[in-house]
Amino acid sequence: MKILRLDHQTNLDLLVDYLWDGESPVLHSQMALLIRRGQIEKIVHQSEYQPSGAQQFRLPNLTLLPGLIDAHVHLALDGQDFRTSLNRWPDARAMASVIKKELGLFLEYGITAIRDGSDGAGWNLEAKKWVEQAHYPGPRIVATGKAFRKKGYYGSFLGPGLTGQEDWKRLLNDMVEQGCEQVKIIVSGLITFRKWGEVGPLQFSTDELRYLVKEAHSLGLKVMAHANSDAAIVQALEAGVDSIEHGYFASKETLKRMADNGTFWVPTIAAVVNRLNTSKAEEYSPQEQDIIKRTYEDQLQKIAQAHELGVRLVVGTDAGAPGVYHGQSFLDELAFFRSAGLPTLAILKAATSTGAQVLGLEAELGTITRGKLPYFIAVPGNPLADLDILQKLEMVIYL
Repeated sequence: MKILRLDHQTNLDLLVDYLWDGESPVLHSQMALLIRRGQIEKIVHQSEYQPSGAQQFRLPNLTLLPGLIDAHVHLALDGQDFRTSLNRWPDARAMASVIKKELGLFLEYGITAIRDGSDGAGWNLEAKKWVEQAHYPGPRIVATGKAFRKKGYYGSFLGPGLTGQEDWKRLLNDMVEQGCEQVKIIVSGLITFRKWGEVGPLQFSTDELRYLVKEAHSLGLKVMAHANSDAAIVQALEAGVDSIEHGYFASKETLKRMADNGTFWVPTIAAVVNRLNTSKAEEYSPQEQDIIKRTYEDQLQKIAQAHELGVRLVVGTDAGAPGVYHGQSFLDELAFFRSAGLPTLAILKAATSTGAQVLGLEAELGTITRGKLPYFIAVPGNPLADLDILQKLEMVIYL
């Protein structure tokens, strides 16, 4: 597998046997992409292609498609041991080494853009700078910095405890100054697994949450909301958040509302079920393991309902959570979407074009169309017919 990094001065004629553009239900054959100054200037059939002196690059017997997008990761966590990850945060050299490895893993799996869902030390912002300044190769990063949570509630590893509007404004302004493109709000607690459907309490009143969202939107920032339980999801929707993260135990009525609002849903299936695939799985009692399996199965049913209702589903893994490894867990998440019964086209869109929308990067990537940037992958087959072909990457191209 080859990884090719371009730059904003690149002029390249890319000749491909097959192309999936990120939206169409069919492949296009024998296409030529003319990349000028690091941007797609023209896409034509090869019968209409006229060499212009730019370097030519051929991809015979391969299908070119948009680079994959993981819409929910945590670069500051390694997916192996939560406490070890937190203890590593003060060590800048160790963190740089770990994050450099994780960024490389994303590229190896064809993931060319990610959205980080916060960490309390702000390492996701550092990672964003490292990639943008070309210190390390890696995917495009949309950073949220430190999450918004109420003091005394869940999420101390994601952001500081806040007590009121002055705290909220201070953190919001700080995150904007540091380069955040989105913010994350912790609306509810975690799923406990002690009792079916049990979730930590709501953190904000609806008025408080609405105020936070309004302030973020006024600064041009999208809002991703950690929300489990139907009550938490409803509250987040009433406040006007842009995406629901996790979203376990949503009712059909709430899913319908999500669809009507055009709210994105990132269901992070691996974050629950992969807990049983780690060395720490034995720490869960038989009853807890049963609840984890039941929660996973319920989420698959809700994803199927959401698809039927027209919810804008997006692939996000929660990479860094226990058992959710950077890069490879994306393939797990795709398989879970398939287990939910979604058609392959819908899964691929959730992993590319719709993912770009939730990241706010739809003008730049997610589809292969004129004016977009060259974030591509190439596979030896038809991904619309065989989703598993994504496991056989031949090339990753990114800017």
